[in-house]
Amino acid sequence: MMKQKNIILMLFLSLALFLTACNQETVIDEVPEVEEEPIENLEPVEGGTLKLSVTRFNNFNPLFDNSRGIKQLQNIIYGGLVKYNKNLELEPALAESWEISENGHAIEFKLRDDVKWHDGQPFTVEDVLFTFQVIKGNRELVQNTSVYTKSIQQISDMGMLDDNKLRVTFTRPFSNGLEVMTFPILPKHLFQQGNEDKLESSAFPIIGTGPYKLVNYDSLKNMELERNNDYWGKTPYIDAIHVNIVPDIDAQLSQFENGEIDLAEAISIDWGKYLDDDNVDVYEYVSNYYEFIGFNFRNEIANNIAIRKAIAFGIDRHKLVNNIYLGHGTVADVPIFPQSWLYNEKSLKYGYDVNQAATLLEEIGYRLLETEEDIIRRNEEGEKLKLTLITNKDNLLREKTAYFIKDELEVIGIEVEVQLLEWEELNERIKTNTYDLILGGWELSIGQDLSFAFHSSHLDDTNFIGYSNEDMDNLLVEAFRSSNREEKKENYEALQIHISNELPYFSLFFQNRALLVNDRIKGDIEPHMNNRLNGIEDWFIETK
Repeated sequence: MMKQKNIILMLFLSLALFLTACNQETVIDEVPEVEEEPIENLEPVEGGTLKLSVTRFNNFNPLFDNSRGIKQLQNIIYGGLVKYNKNLELEPALAESWEISENGHAIEFKLRDDVKWHDGQPFTVEDVLFTFQVIKGNRELVQNTSVYTKSIQQISDMGMLDDNKLRVTFTRPFSNGLEVMTFPILPKHLFQQGNEDKLESSAFPIIGTGPYKLVNYDSLKNMELERNNDYWGKTPYIDAIHVNIVPDIDAQLSQFENGEIDLAEAISIDWGKYLDDDNVDVYEYVSNYYEFIGFNFRNEIANNIAIRKAIAFGIDRHKLVNNIYLGHGTVADVPIFPQSWLYNEKSLKYGYDVNQAATLLEEIGYRLLETEEDIIRRNEEGEKLKLTLITNKDNLLREKTAYFIKDELEVIGIEVEVQLLEWEELNERIKTNTYDLILGGWELSIGQDLSFAFHSSHLDDTNFIGYSNEDMDNLLVEAFRSSNREEKKENYEALQIHISNELPYFSLFFQNRALLVNDRIKGDIEPHMNNRLNGIEDWFIETK
């Protein structure tokens, strides 16, 4: 997280812009009196109303709709047994503690005994068991599939040990056992005696255990929340939250610019225009949107490790981020969230080095030949080192990135043909393996399981580059089956080093996002990829 205010972003717009300073000796005869500006009061104060907006939704039930916008409100109304912090570490929430079995097959949770639902009823183990059954689809009147169904597939059983203890058993040692227990919990007592159909209806009762509770709701216009004075955690400073319901994110930004709401997410990378606005603070954070170059392993040239590494050394990713994304990206060598406790800096390997790239290509027989038309590499048979790079149309940033890559690689003697394709044609080219390189992106899950991309069992679906490696398969399984957190970290470190050495994908960067905040909102504002309202209990509204 970076608070950016009054920063000259033009430093990042071009490598040709530099500031030079001349050493000059200045004689000052008299120091003029400067009127001191009043120091603003930054002591937290209670009271006030925070103004937000959310895009329209079909059902507020967090088990069936956790789309990006509505999830932010759900985060402050509901809670899970555990929650993520900004480093994607798990912290106690409705469970005050837990113990992972030695073999990693089970976790025992001890629930807090001071938690109440917003209607005053006590929170119990029964609420957790009920919510689990709804997610599994074991309720007769529930027709929809929960957004958490896939994440709990490894849970074989969940049962009560006593009034405030719960045991969760997995089908096998499961390193994401804690991660899957972040799902929001619903109050069982509100869906009994013929009320189970409310889980999927517009009459869904919005009652949670979070720091704010609903007091008024017009499904087409707005929602009113107020501070939950019985909250088990730290009581928030801000009294109330007014939420406008708007059609789309463009409307959100328009309302923010008009002063109707206090927060909005920047919808483009050009949020520099807000930095000179004294009434706006910009909080930049790393998102889970990840950009990469994938190599087609069914192609002899792209399957050559020396060529893959030469490409990695031959692309200046920091220049790419600065020139095209205006500096709003975080370079990483592996598809692991850079601020995660699992991220291993030992995997960092590929800095920009054209000499190293040239050496690798020379060693495998591709000599640099200069003609009147171009500078290109050829092998002993006289064949050009030429690669086809495909990506999707109608994504201007990605199109610019494709041509940036083309220019960078041609410096080291690799000719690149960029092909911008419609989505259907792109998928067809992937299926038929008629490409060398693909420029793409993933929205990575917060659980950080990478099997979908690298494991050979996914060769016919999500592992579309055709990468198959026994060591990689074993490392993925070990990471997935880690029996405790220490072992998981060790296994993920080994996995990342292997990814960096093998280079099935060349990681470009994680995109950054920005939260725009009215300057009247103060406190520790630390948005992260899973929660833009992270730490809202410590926010307060400045009084002049």
